[in-house]
Amino acid sequence: MPARKFYYLFTCEYCFSHYVTIVILAITKFQLLLFDWRGYILAGFALVWIANTYMSLYAYIKVDTKKERIIAEKEEKSIHGE
Repeated sequence: MPARKFYYLFTCEYCFSHYVTIVILAITKFQLLLFDWRGYILAGFALVWIANTYMSLYAYIKVDTKKERIIAEKEEKSIHGE
């Protein structure tokens, strides 16, 4: 089971965001709102939430851009009569 969790690090961006958050919190000692262990917990949840929001926004923009490109290619083909 630990080996499977280790390999999720490379395949699941949601899991990867948790691992990165743990490492960043350990390096920076960042605490959010409270200056004890609860501050680390709050900071962890906040950083994971922000990271996943950015990843979702990026994926949405990427899909939307691809859709626009496909529509433009279809229109270009119809104009050239292909």
